[in-house]
Amino acid sequence: MAGLLDIFGTSGTETLGLLGMSPADIQRNRDEAQAQALYGLAARLFQGGNTGQSIAEGLQQGQKLYSAAMQNQLQDQLQGFQLKDLLRKRKLEEEATARQALIDKAVAGAYRPAVAAVEPPTPTGPLSGAAFGEVGTPAQAASFDFQTLAPILMATPQGRKTLGELVTSQKAMAGELTKVGENERLIRINPLTNEQEVVATGAPKVAKLSGKEGNAALMFYGTDDVSQLRNIPGAIDKIRIEATTQRKAEQPQINLADPTAVLNQQLKTINQWEGVLKDSGAAETAMRAQGFYAAYEQSLKGNKNADGALIYNVAKIYDPGGVVQASDASTVIGVPSIPDQIQKAAQAFISGGTLSPKQRENLKKIIDDTVTERKRMIEPSLSTYRKINKGLGGYDDAINNPFDMVKQPRGLDEILRPRGGN
Repeated sequence: MAGLLDIFGTSGTETLGLLGMSPADIQRNRDEAQAQALYGLAARLFQGGNTGQSIAEGLQQGQKLYSAAMQNQLQDQLQGFQLKDLLRKRKLEEEATARQALIDKAVAGAYRPAVAAVEPPTPTGPLSGAAFGEVGTPAQAASFDFQTLAPILMATPQGRKTLGELVTSQKAMAGELTKVGENERLIRINPLTNEQEVVATGAPKVAKLSGKEGNAALMFYGTDDVSQLRNIPGAIDKIRIEATTQRKAEQPQINLADPTAVLNQQLKTINQWEGVLKDSGAAETAMRAQGFYAAYEQSLKGNKNADGALIYNVAKIYDPGGVVQASDASTVIGVPSIPDQIQKAAQAFISGGTLSPKQRENLKKIIDDTVTERKRMIEPSLSTYRKINKGLGGYDDAINNPFDMVKQPRGLDEILRPRGGN
């Protein structure tokens, strides 16, 4: 009979169980709902009429009554569940408040205020404090009695959190201890006040990065001076990532007996190096230098149109992704990153349509110095990547030095030298 009455529905039992109703109570509520559904079916059948239609409508009526009864039970059970949960949370909050009150009381009792230093007594005779062995005491920063406090706080999660906060607070109250570096400051003790006095300060020691971090710093920023690098947004993280990449590349996790794995690792190393050249701007600088030298050689041959290319290539080194355009020297003017000397040359070109030999030489010196400096900057990292690639059986020239492709322009005497002349 119980299975037959399932025709009125079976929903709601699982949810009642999740809300904490016992299996016996769930079954009792189902029985009551099915009984109401059965009464609804019987009521419709007693009304008479077409038998099939009466049965269908009676079943529909029974299902509605069953669903309504179970829905009422679910609502009642949910309200009861929510009330219990609210009471439980309130009790937890009251317990937490009580625990916090105990913690606050314990912390207040364990606080030790700061104590000022007591200067040692000055000897003034046989009856002075100094004569009886009295000595001064050093200052003591405010603190907490952790020996008493820790066992109390460690007993609860709230207490453990408070303990961590108190440790941080005590460090702050104690202040920073300063270590006097050797050969950095000349200090004397004032015999009257017993305080330290700085007599002279030498030049500050420059902290520099070394190893792979230093190499990466030179590659990307042209300096290994820590104080300068800290003022460059993102520099420290970028240097750390590149140094880590180099160390991982030195110890590849591959089977060195597998030719395919080795070749793939070589390709990965080459790609990493090419990425470093791009990110550091070395590839851009080499390309612009080569373009400048080619234009410079044309200018020596009397090609006045080459002057615009001179200005463009030298300016793009300082504004690689900016506003400078190849066909418009005016875009060089007013760009903060471009040196004044280059902007003045651009202004002269705009005004007169050409550059003087002296102006060309000045621009060339900028390029010459830049190429020399950038070569120095990339050399340590270049050596590292070539060593990594060589360890994989690769060739040095696979790790390319972009400045090897930069050719100095021929001088005017070479250009004008007669064919076959000595």
